Amino acid sequence: MKIIRAALAACSLVLTMGAGNLTDGTGPANASAKSCGFEFSRSLPMVLTPQITGRGLVQCDAPPEEHTLTLALQYDNNGRWETASSKTDSSIPPSAPGFTTYEVSAACYAGRWRMAVSILGRLQGTPFAFSDYSTVREVPSSQCPSR
Repeated sequence: MKIIRAALAACSLVLTMGAGNLTDGTGPANASAKSCGFEFSRSLPMVLTPQITGRGLVQCDAPPEEHTLTLALQYDNNGRWETASSKTDSSIPPSAPGFTTYEVSAACYAGRWRMAVSILGRLQGTPFAFSDYSTVREVPSSQCPSR
């Protein structure tokens, strides 16, 4: 299972596995730092007609002081990604082996869909930001109606 990890050390935040956008920009990282990892439960949104669903989970080595996660389902609207549905959760994920799961659903329509995640928080007094997108799923009109 591919896990995306965000590591924090010496006032620096870097992505150590996977793909995404992290912002902090303040120096080198220490791989042994406490961290939280986010992963999409599946690499692309699930079609559960009449809905499309996205799921993800967070597991932390040490819980952050602040953690606000927004999980969204987005569709391609003539080359521009639009959010069909999103959910925001500000609860603090537990330490491993515990984890927190997140789910978002929207009415399913034929077209291109993806999941998006955005996380803002603070770990050991240092703010962090993380975002990522899932693999794009092409939903045919045989599974969901056209818009």
